Amino acid sequence: MLAKKRLSAVSIVLACALAALAALAGLSLPVSASASDIKYCSDGSYEGEGTPIDADEYVYWDSYVEHNEYYVFQAPSYGVRDMEDLNYCAPAAGTNVIGYYDRYYPNLIPNFEPGMMNGDDYWYFPDMNFAPVVQVFEDLYELMHTNEDGIGTSGNDFKNGLKEYVQDRGYSLNYGSFYQNSTNVNLTTLQNMVNSNKVGVLLCTTYNYIFAINNREGYTFISKSDYTRAHMMMVYGYYTVDYYKDGEVFRTDTYLQVSSGYSTGDQGYVLLGDDSLTIQEALIVNIS
Repeated sequence: MLAKKRLSAVSIVLACALAALAALAGLSLPVSASASDIKYCSDGSYEGEGTPIDADEYVYWDSYVEHNEYYVFQAPSYGVRDMEDLNYCAPAAGTNVIGYYDRYYPNLIPNFEPGMMNGDDYWYFPDMNFAPVVQVFEDLYELMHTNEDGIGTSGNDFKNGLKEYVQDRGYSLNYGSFYQNSTNVNLTTLQNMVNSNKVGVLLCTTYNYIFAINNREGYTFISKSDYTRAHMMMVYGYYTVDYYKDGEVFRTDTYLQVSSGYSTGDQGYVLLGDDSLTIQEALIVNIS
């Protein structure tokens, strides 16, 4: 295996901080005009993403209705990482994708079963630092050239590295898109993705992450943070909530279900249509 070309933690943090300050100031760094060349460097650690902006919210309502036809109850969310590695969200997202599809294409992770049947449903095992999964992460880190020639991983390197990994194991991979604009995705295409038992990856230059949505008596508490770092996450489903007051809908929220790519292996949500969100690409991963 090739030796990793790691940047020092200090240089990575400073570079990521510079990119964040430039984004806040509305400046562009001389990296590339192409969305696929943007470096994605947020990984959920303090060093990788800096201090998040607290954006918790209370929504007060008379009633609410959830539309969860495309809510997916199970997907993998691995938090594997080498403590020397920073800015690894791309190989983490790729590892989650590989873990998801290994159910259908077992040679993606040789000698490993990502879950088991529970009645009529398939349940993915929780993150337990499985050695085969760690190896997938390490392989993708190399193939995606993470932290080589700059911080993080470019969109192109992510796509090419994931494709090379899949092809090396005897399968084919191509990408579709469920992108609509910088704050929304094409829900019809996403519905087709879910119905086809496929997953996608969201590539953002700024984003929100929702850790929990708690419905109480007369209100909903949304535990949310906003980030100004480029990040990517696996998307596996979504649901929509209509909030009513005085018999009328006054607010509709659509939440993507995501595996965070954080070291803790969290699963949560991304709120669409939010000012904190800047989507560059929304990829559908097709493996056959």
